[in-house]
Amino acid sequence: MAATFAELEAEIKRDNITEGIAASREQGKWHGRPPFGFDVGPEGYLTPNDDYEAAVVILDELDKGASKRGLARRTGIARSTVRKIANNRERYIGELPRTSEND
Repeated sequence: MAATFAELEAEIKRDNITEGIAASREQGKWHGRPPFGFDVGPEGYLTPNDDYEAAVVILDELDKGASKRGLARRTGIARSTVRKIANNRERYIGELPRTSEND
């Protein structure tokens, strides 16, 4: 009987955690390891770090026809990271994400 209650409690806890993560994502907060070029600020939002400009340069070079492999070699950034930057370009282009410094 105790095992049944423990299992029920674990399921409820798991559901609460999942719902909490979903609610924070709806507010624009980041959960997990931040992408290349970003840190997670104290409130949970992505803030650009020193690598942000490198990501923007990589996107610019890709637009000019550079290969991902060549960019990885030249920049010292892993090819998989260059691919992730290319696949998530909306994160890097457009307006600079809001930070406490430029509010």
